[in-house]
Amino acid sequence: MASAHSELVAVACNRTAHALDTTHCVAAFGAGNYVALYRPNNSVFATLRGHTDRVNCVRFVSEHVLVSGSADGTARVWTNDDGWRCTHVLEGHEGPIVALASLHVGSGMVTVTAATDGTMRVYEYETAGEEESVAAQQVISVGAHTALDVALAHVPGFSSESDAGSDAGSAIMLATGSTDGRVHIYTRHTGEFTRAVSLEGHEDWVTSVSFQRVSSSLANTSATSHWRSGDVVLASGSQDKHVRLWRIWRTQNTTVAGDADRRAAQALLDASAPGSELALRPREHEFTTQSGQFAAASDAVLEGHEAWVHSVSWGCGELVTAGADGVTLVWAGDEEGVWATRARLGADAGLLGARMGDVGVVAWSINGSLHAWTHEGDAWTPRAAPTGHFGAVRDACWSADGEYLLTVSADQTARVWAHKNEWHEVARPQIHGYDMQCAAFVPASETESEKMLQYVAGAEEKVVRVFNATQAFASGNTASALTAAVPALGLTNKAVVASNETFPDDRYAVRRTHADIAQMDSTSNSVLLDAQLRHTLWPEADKLYGHPYEIYAIAASSSVVATSCRASSERHACIRLYWTHNWQPAGTLTAHLLTVTRMQFSPNEKYLLSASRDRSWALFERTQEDVPYKLVHHQIKAHARIVWDVAWSHDSMFFATASRDKSVKLWNVDALGDAPVTLAFPGPVTSVAFAHMLSEGRYVMAAALENGRVFVLTSSGSQKVPTSWQPKEIPRDIAHTSTVHRIAWRPTSLWQLATVSDDQTVRITSVNP
Repeated sequence: MASAHSELVAVACNRTAHALDTTHCVAAFGAGNYVALYRPNNSVFATLRGHTDRVNCVRFVSEHVLVSGSADGTARVWTNDDGWRCTHVLEGHEGPIVALASLHVGSGMVTVTAATDGTMRVYEYETAGEEESVAAQQVISVGAHTALDVALAHVPGFSSESDAGSDAGSAIMLATGSTDGRVHIYTRHTGEFTRAVSLEGHEDWVTSVSFQRVSSSLANTSATSHWRSGDVVLASGSQDKHVRLWRIWRTQNTTVAGDADRRAAQALLDASAPGSELALRPREHEFTTQSGQFAAASDAVLEGHEAWVHSVSWGCGELVTAGADGVTLVWAGDEEGVWATRARLGADAGLLGARMGDVGVVAWSINGSLHAWTHEGDAWTPRAAPTGHFGAVRDACWSADGEYLLTVSADQTARVWAHKNEWHEVARPQIHGYDMQCAAFVPASETESEKMLQYVAGAEEKVVRVFNATQAFASGNTASALTAAVPALGLTNKAVVASNETFPDDRYAVRRTHADIAQMDSTSNSVLLDAQLRHTLWPEADKLYGHPYEIYAIAASSSVVATSCRASSERHACIRLYWTHNWQPAGTLTAHLLTVTRMQFSPNEKYLLSASRDRSWALFERTQEDVPYKLVHHQIKAHARIVWDVAWSHDSMFFATASRDKSVKLWNVDALGDAPVTLAFPGPVTSVAFAHMLSEGRYVMAAALENGRVFVLTSSGSQKVPTSWQPKEIPRDIAHTSTVHRIAWRPTSLWQLATVSDDQTVRITSVNP
């Protein structure tokens, strides 16, 4: 294994209603197939791998134990014992798990999972000395009405702490929110769960349920003065836009079923007598279990959301709700005994959930973004939260000085990452209407002392777009816009310039003063998500036309940009060139029969190398400054399968080609007819890259595989084309779980490697070659 450690893990939260949970100073959320862990200091510090499909739900059982459920039909128990690891896999479901709940019972734990196969499964986790075991205890069929959420609690009057070692310690309740609009309560004493009562009141699907045990301090507040210590309160949220509170308590009498209805009818008759006043009381649902007599009744109906309620949860004695209206509400009882919103926290889009922890509130939205607020006195202050792509990340490139990393994704965004104390997202220069495919920074030439930071990008459209950096990223006296904006009825990022400033061709959307955007110094610290969406767009400088199909690959030198598109014939498999000084066409290059998958200019910009789905590579040479490149060699059948990537050594002496045939081949640029050096790998190779310098006189190369594994290889010497290489694998817990689309070494003296993958993560890893 290579000596390596993670510098950045950037990924969005999965877009499901139960994908995140918090405990003390740690939050866990589903991120693709991972469970990601992060602290309030805005950094993901671990990604737990094990699931083979999207993680739909995550729940902490304690500070050191969490459970995750996945679309692969399994749940996993993770334990933190000098590092998080999977200790048990809970199997049995035939469909994706959509919700789960866990509860400590005695010395063990009970976990309930709900899936789309129409069942809920109960698992018992037991500890006997140093031995642990998990067994499936029960399968509960819910029929045609799917359980959308589940919650567990000890029945009123019992707790695992006070009754540990007795049968009473196993007396627990299970609540489910269902697509039939009801909240179903199940109880268990020592055997299996049985349905006790169904609570009606909601008029649409019940999407979320959460239990809260009433403490003595909570029972003394005005709004909940009728609650008794030991009671259990259940909150339920629904697509009918309402949140309901249900109080469940232990009754003191021994009434039988039906007595509650008869008492209610008698109360109505008594109230109708002359001189009596009618007092309305909620209906009490009484039920009997092996643990005793209990009653449940509606306690409050909370109205505040204007769209579906996706999440309800208790935290720090308060209720937090989130809905499709993009609002997080914090509820508490006021002095007059009425439940009211203590805080109303907004977001950019519809929210899927929110949790309150010791450090504040964390919410997640339908686009995978996280939002966080801290509570100080009566004020709620937004704070930075981890950001990342919520779709496959297709490409990545470094700026020439290594200060910025640009990534593009199938989530239709381009993002810029920078290091200020730690790595974080500092800009979102492009929010597109098509899935992004490729991008490249345009480097400065040797004769340019100053050059505006600029990149070209391609998406699943026929146009290549050119973007200029804003003043927050500019250096020296290069002209640039303050920011960019998309005008109403427009699709192009237009420059925003100062009121007293000129701009080339006067292409601007609006003029503003510098004071208007003083808050947008995005490189000074991590930018809040709201600012990233509104203030960090880069203006679009030009569009490059010519391709008949979707753009697939881009390469850039200081003077020429090369582009390719999807192609199924030689006619469309051409490479188009554009001058960078005026963005005019500079010619076309033909050699391949199918899609050109990757192109790269040599560091000395003398050569352009391309690879294709037709299993060949082509080398083009530029002989004069004002003459486009011309074909000098076409290696047909260079590999047995598709060639995915190409890379040049830092001295332009040789290059590498990476293929699905599980090999990387090294070719001497001065002896193209010679047999290449072939390096075998344990799987299809999807990306390859050379470091920008030697390590103790040796070349350093990185290669990534289709299954997410990443290798760092060091040559045995510095001869023209080294024939012997020593591979070291980056530890899998900081590598990827799916196809790696791009590897890029940071062009600095630091040995840092950026990788992007279908698993939705952007990773920067420091290695010791």
